[in-house]
Parts: sequence; C-alpha cells; structure tokens
Amino acid sequence: MTERAAKPTGPLLPMPEKNPAPLRVAVGRLDPGALAKFDQQWDEVMRQARDEYTLTPPRAFVEQWWAWVGVARYPQRLARFRECERIVSESGDRAGRRAAAAELASILAEAVAA
Repeated sequence: MTERAAKPTGPLLPMPEKNPAPLRVAVGRLDPGALAKFDQQWDEVMRQARDEYTLTPPRAFVEQWWAWVGVARYPQRLARFRECERIVSESGDRAGRRAAAAELASILAEAVAA
C-alpha cells in the first residue's frame, strides 16, 4: 500500500501570466467565491484609471491579485497566511503580532518570487 500525503505540498496550479484575464482564471480555479470581489475591484480600478488618466490603479490591481494567487495556490502557505493574519488582528501579544506580521511579509515575498 502506498502512502499519500494528506494535503498536497506543491502548487494547485502554475503561476499565471501577470495579466487580468489569466489572473481571473486562476482566481476562479482557486476560489470561485473570490471572483465577484475580483470583478468588482477590476471595474473600480478601470473607472479610476479612466477618470484620472493613469495606469497606476490597474497595475496595482494586477500586483495585488498576482500575490493573492501566489499565496493561494499552495494550501499550506494559504493556511499559514490566514493564521498570521488572525494573530495580527486578534492577539494581545505585541511580540507575537510583530512576528506574525514579519511572517506575512515573508510569505508574500516568497509568493511573488515564484
């Protein structure tokens, strides 16, 4: 009998291109419930880009969602990220919050380096 890992250790999907359409597909595969937020934010940043004649909002949007996909495509990474977010928002231990915030930054850096 072969043993199987309880949770996958590799990515659930490859990192998509850094463009809205492939990101939307990846978000839909990782968390279909997040698509409404993705679409709402995309509409908002495009409206802002048109109103202000700047590409900064869409670029920031792509960076944010690309990092989100980088975290969410690894289940263990996502679980640890959420736990660190919980610690930062709920813990009364200042040192614990700082350590969790530093770990959040590390997780994000690792996610976007992929």
